[in-house]
Amino acid sequence: MLTGKPRVGKSTAIKRIINRIGPDYFGGFYTEEVRNSTNRIGFNCVTLSGESQRIASVDSESSVRVGRYGVEVDTFEKIALKAVRLSLDTKRITVIDEIGFMQMLSVPFQEMIHEVVSSSQHIILGTICVDKHPDIYKIKELTGIKLYAMNEENRDLTTELLANEILKLCHE
Repeated sequence: MLTGKPRVGKSTAIKRIINRIGPDYFGGFYTEEVRNSTNRIGFNCVTLSGESQRIASVDSESSVRVGRYGVEVDTFEKIALKAVRLSLDTKRITVIDEIGFMQMLSVPFQEMIHEVVSSSQHIILGTICVDKHPDIYKIKELTGIKLYAMNEENRDLTTELLANEILKLCHE
């Protein structure tokens, strides 16, 4: 799991690792910012098989809020849980980008993370929020989680190190 401040390059690192190792090994999802010309206005959940759904927006009428964003928890669950389950059944590596405040609003997602990390020989490549959150802290403490703290100075080296470790695991 990569952790670090927002916009430090965690999702970019995951995309680089996927390209280096080969997309056929990977399933799962990543979270992508939605921007207008000047501001971030929401987030999409994008599967590695190409499906995309808006999961949070400043324009959302959802009563579930994280900051200024209305979060569509049901939409997130439908796309993310399906993508992770499919990946676990068909791929060697599952991407979970990201485990953050919005995603923690889903109890089924939390349960799935605990199950996958605790019981799987599967490789999980993901990002996890650096900020304090009790449920995220529990995930960080799970046996099998290895955290890589990313910052602007070490992001290239961290990406290379993680790609090499995953390559070794794939060839074991």
